[in-house]
Amino acid sequence: MTIVANNQGGLTLVDVTVIGIYLLVMLYMGLRIARKQRSTEDFFVGGRDLPAWAVGISLFASVMSTILYLGQPGEMFRTGLTFLTRQLPLPLILIVVCFVWIPFFMRLRLTSAYEYLEKRFNYSVRALAAIFCLLLIFGWISVVVLTASMALVEITRIETILPFVTDADGAVYTTILGVGAFSIFYTTLGGIRAVIWTDVIQFFVLLIGALFTMGAVAWMTGSNIGDWIEVSQTYKHEEVQWFDWDVRNRSTVFSISLSLFMWMVCTHGANQMAMQRYFTVRNVKAARISYVISAVAALALGVILAGVGISLMYFIQQYDLPASAGILSDIRSVRNVAQDSVFPQFISIYMPSGLRGLVVAALFAAAMSTIDSGANSASTILTVDFMRRFDPKSEASQLELKRARIMTACMGVLVVGYTIVLYELSKGSDIISLAQKGFNCFLGPLGALFVLGMFVKRATPVSVIPALILGEITGVCASYSTELFGVDFSTHLVIGLAWLVTFFTALLIGFLHYQFTGEQASDKQQTFMWRAVVNKEEPSNVS
Repeated sequence: MTIVANNQGGLTLVDVTVIGIYLLVMLYMGLRIARKQRSTEDFFVGGRDLPAWAVGISLFASVMSTILYLGQPGEMFRTGLTFLTRQLPLPLILIVVCFVWIPFFMRLRLTSAYEYLEKRFNYSVRALAAIFCLLLIFGWISVVVLTASMALVEITRIETILPFVTDADGAVYTTILGVGAFSIFYTTLGGIRAVIWTDVIQFFVLLIGALFTMGAVAWMTGSNIGDWIEVSQTYKHEEVQWFDWDVRNRSTVFSISLSLFMWMVCTHGANQMAMQRYFTVRNVKAARISYVISAVAALALGVILAGVGISLMYFIQQYDLPASAGILSDIRSVRNVAQDSVFPQFISIYMPSGLRGLVVAALFAAAMSTIDSGANSASTILTVDFMRRFDPKSEASQLELKRARIMTACMGVLVVGYTIVLYELSKGSDIISLAQKGFNCFLGPLGALFVLGMFVKRATPVSVIPALILGEITGVCASYSTELFGVDFSTHLVIGLAWLVTFFTALLIGFLHYQFTGEQASDKQQTFMWRAVVNKEEPSNVS
């Protein structure tokens, strides 16, 4: 059949209407839920009675978002179906999260995960870890805003619509400001309950958007998934080895699997954005169900996005379309940002009107699901770990709720500013590496810190504080090794390396400190180690 191209790109009136309806529904839900809030307990943990299935979907939607949605189809161009081998560590991740992390944290009845660190160590450790998590969240949200904005610029062509936008950089800046402003405004309304329920809707918008993309390719080309797989197997991909001692090799099966394992384990055991979801359900059983649902959702959408990738391979390789010859030659080169541009460029030029609007709404959903989660979690950290510490009488008051909303808005301004800086610093990187450079340097050391607290008696503030700082420095150096030292280092190994440096530095300092002083965790502090906590019954007010 004849494929009709939208030579100018951009959106039609139908597309704008679809996007507008979606955004109005999100805003309405936030406003409606906001009216029922009475305290920061509602704002931060939703009364601890939210349904496990909704929390599970929200958990996935918040930690994956735009990076996966746009990055995975591009990764299929780079490595082909080999990219699906990243699912190999999922069973081991499930064991750690469901049987090590969840039983431990759910018995502590936390609002901020870093409350635990004061009980186990002292307030200095808690405050330092909370600050590092805030930096992690800033990096994560900024990457989400940036990737969404870059995609929306390609799809909407706003530089041809707005007279004050004169170049590509101006278009990205304008989109960053727009996406950031809307998302933060919406986030301040409904708290975690609104975040979770809107994430549920956003997940299904993401799912439908990806399915409709494959449907559009099948309809326009008369092809099916068998045709796509056949073509993808003849496509020129990077060769992916199972293992390579060369740390410059970006994508071995081992490094990808290790990266996913470390990222998931550290995220669910040290990152407030994920852990706060578990605090919104009633008990250990519900939290486990939430994680399993999030894992199933991740697997389902991951397979579908892989399908999007191979469908676009077929589309590009089988059809010589003069309307976008320049774009297609760039995509076929399979270099740098070209892979990550395939999906948004297809949407802009070839997606039928109306469907294009739905997929753009999905991109908004991908950004918003992470932005609202990050903003709420950052507000939780600032309130519980800092402001409440110095003003304990404000807990559960309307004043504290107002402060939480104000802090959410302030964080939004900082995120937008940092995103613009990140855009300038990271031109030429592909989306996945860009994301890892932004926040992976913080995640590994935080994960190691919690493991030290749970399992190592000789871990004390004297050992963990310098270890945490050294781990962060290691993560930064590894993440930006090319820029700092002119040496390539696989971004998939950053979290694991920073985790190891933090953990073993703390072990060494703790051992030496114990030999000279005999100091280790006090009897009271040992009651907050893993075995002591999981042997307790769940709090009686949790049914």
